[in-house]
Amino acid sequence: MKTIGGYFGFHLTTENENPFLQSLCPETGELAFLMSGRCAIYYALEDIMETDRIRVAYLPGYTCETVLAPFQKAGYELLFYDVDCTMTPVFDPAVLDRISVLLICGYYGFCNYDRDFVQLCKNSKIHIIEDTTHSIFSLDGVDPCCDYIAGSLRKWLGVAAGGFVIKTGGRFSHPLLLPDSVHLSMRAAAMLEKDTWSGSDKPAAMQKLDAATAVFWDAEMMLRRIFDSYGSDPDSVYIMNHIDVENIRRKRRDNYQYLLDNLDTGTDLSPVFPDLEPETVPSHFTFYTEKRRQVQDFLTAHGISSTVYWPENDLVNLSDYPGAAYIYSHVLSIPCDQRYGRQEMQYICDSLNQL
Repeated sequence: MKTIGGYFGFHLTTENENPFLQSLCPETGELAFLMSGRCAIYYALEDIMETDRIRVAYLPGYTCETVLAPFQKAGYELLFYDVDCTMTPVFDPAVLDRISVLLICGYYGFCNYDRDFVQLCKNSKIHIIEDTTHSIFSLDGVDPCCDYIAGSLRKWLGVAAGGFVIKTGGRFSHPLLLPDSVHLSMRAAAMLEKDTWSGSDKPAAMQKLDAATAVFWDAEMMLRRIFDSYGSDPDSVYIMNHIDVENIRRKRRDNYQYLLDNLDTGTDLSPVFPDLEPETVPSHFTFYTEKRRQVQDFLTAHGISSTVYWPENDLVNLSDYPGAAYIYSHVLSIPCDQRYGRQEMQYICDSLNQL
């Protein structure tokens, strides 16, 4: 059994164009393709700052530091809301007269946030950004109140520059910057090596893949330093416009449901989302465990990649957000993406059921 998971090689495209992202953009809005999700959020904030004089953002206590970085770069004051163990945001209406931007997301494809609160924010003229990186393919993955729909397809498929942002009313006020050629070349090189060696049994394959993974993460660390309103490149835009959306949706749902049905779950391995609703397209299969390090080591030994989304960051005082604190210390994700089918999902089940 080859290694399951890890970053994507280049995505195989369809001959026919499928302008999925364009279909989410109202006629009165504008779609922009960017280098990454954090570039997309920053581009939205640049637009908002043209009129926002308050500049206080209401953000999830459970999130990636790369999501918070654009708000820092833009000079926003950060207020946080907690997220409970079902990954449902715990909003506080008392902040409505303090904030000017609300950031929401549907974790791992499951949109559990309170839509009534989002409507209250809309009524209060608060700018609403939805980070759809996890939920873009879910049928309920975009709230109708959003002013900006931002995200990245890089967790879903192989694309060097997978960011996007939609302004739902009007045009963006600033031009995009050209993408950073060094970052893109590093990502492209790592992805090509993944395509070349991931199916190989040659002794050199693992060494090549390890070297490519190092380049991939060097590119990620570089992006954390340099991100800005960088646009995407033509090759990446082509990929994003030629994906088989229904295949992605079907395979991920099938794989997720198979894991739900066949994993021996309990106190040591508890799915965060034990029910797959018809509108949901999962980004990963995510569970809680009290023995995360042990489980990760076991999965690695069996050739299965797992990821902690996300490590704790210094910007959130977790003593004030017990729900987020629990998630950070117990959460673990494994792949259920369209690269795999029944055989790989059964292998994951067999391996974890041994543990």
